[in-house]
Amino acid sequence: MDTIKKLGSLMLILTISLPCFAKKKVEFKGNFNKRVKTSTSELPIRGWLEDNNKDLLLEFSTNLGTVQVTVTNSMGEVVYNQSVVTKPSVGISLDEEIKEGSTVSITDGKNLVYGEI
Repeated sequence: MDTIKKLGSLMLILTISLPCFAKKKVEFKGNFNKRVKTSTSELPIRGWLEDNNKDLLLEFSTNLGTVQVTVTNSMGEVVYNQSVVTKPSVGISLDEEIKEGSTVSITDGKNLVYGEI
């Protein structure tokens, strides 16, 4: 039982500390019908832009399979477009610094969520 408590405490610390190092939270809007139903209406995707403005951290609370992640800058130009296999946490390194007004969109072909940075 002591091992279970330690493991639970470690998971809680990791969950709380992971987003704390990120600079800005990406607030996603849209709809993503989850394959696994939960009692909350929260989207299964959370995201943060790191302090260097070049690294995007995505967190998936549900396995969504493969999704398309697209980042467009404030001029509407695509700066990142890649298929990503969803894992609990996915880090994306971008070639250029992302400025305010850029958009992140995530789709599986049927569902779409997007958030402004």
